[in-house]
Amino acid sequence: MSTEQTPCLYCQTSNDAAQQNCSNCGMPLAKSHPQDRNRGLRFFKKAFWFIVIFCVLMMFYLPR
Repeated sequence: MSTEQTPCLYCQTSNDAAQQNCSNCGMPLAKSHPQDRNRGLRFFKKAFWFIVIFCVLMMFYLPR
């Protein structure tokens, strides 16, 4: 069994990540939970690096 847990979107019961359906209500488990911390971090990292690269390019491009 996997130690990673996935909460059900409908009844909030913790289930093993390998399961396809919730063990409590039987509804299909989502592949990624909307409140997943990694999902937010991936977006933040992409946005952060885009802004950094944009700022560096503008420092050299804009007239002094």
